[in-house]
Amino acid sequence: MLNHLCLDWSQAPFNEKYLQAIINTMDNALMQHHRTLAVRVDLRLPEYRDIGDSISCTPNITRGLLSRFIRSAQSKIDAFQKRQAKQGKRINPCKVRYLWVKEIADASKPHFHVVLFVNKDTFRGLGDFLHTGDNLGSFIQDAWLSALGLEDYPEYRQLVHFPANPLYVLDINAANFQQAYNALTFRISYFAKEHTKVYDAYERSIGYSQC
Repeated sequence: MLNHLCLDWSQAPFNEKYLQAIINTMDNALMQHHRTLAVRVDLRLPEYRDIGDSISCTPNITRGLLSRFIRSAQSKIDAFQKRQAKQGKRINPCKVRYLWVKEIADASKPHFHVVLFVNKDTFRGLGDFLHTGDNLGSFIQDAWLSALGLEDYPEYRQLVHFPANPLYVLDINAANFQQAYNALTFRISYFAKEHTKVYDAYERSIGYSQC
């Protein structure tokens, strides 16, 4: 399976099941939305005072956190499209697909690397998420704060980090489709690296859309 993929081999060894999850998620997204926008984002946990309520030391506190995030993101996009429909605008179906991994580096609290897949005909990019409003970047920030149960303060919005060059357009009818597909698999192949992963029986270290 590995030989035909464009991978960042500097991150090896890889978990092959995670690599298969990456490919399946990308391919399923493209089956529904032939023009797909992929968004790389890092999700961080807040700092808490050391009074026993630290999100990083309470057992299983992150269980279900990413599921709440995805549900919230989908809900916000659905509400946005309903507002657009009331304005007489054309609506394109937009199912959010996702892939995430949990990592722990240097004995710190967990953080999450995430790729979200949405319909490119619905969102052309992140929008001006520095100013909250009807744009994809703001919806992602709002969804993470909602999942964490946090108030919408500017400092909390920084828990959502968009790394450099976070967007990839996968258009199966475009001349550069294979190049874009390879660039994304290379970029996110480190999701499957064994280093910094923590495997346990209580919390998953990976999650992804099942269909």
